Amino acid sequence: METSAAYSALVKELETIRQLPARELAVLAGGPAIEHIVDLAGEPVELEILVTWRDSTHSAVRIAGHARGPSTWHHEHLQESITVAIPPGATNGA
Repeated sequence: METSAAYSALVKELETIRQLPARELAVLAGGPAIEHIVDLAGEPVELEILVTWRDSTHSAVRIAGHARGPSTWHHEHLQESITVAIPPGATNGA
């Protein structure tokens, strides 16, 4: 896979999730991974985003992203994550 294109797609996905309202992030936390396949330069690249609680007080979520794609010699994998603070009261007890 073309690493720069895959990394750009991965960062775009992370940023899309990061910009969700805190309430929506709280709903995604602990849920199943968001997965889809994108075509980058004629190659299928799997993007997977997983949102988890960063701490037991639910004051932040960790958004982890993985991009997986084929390569001539091996399976390539990129990983990146960001942490987003959740304001008090935005989780409604989640």
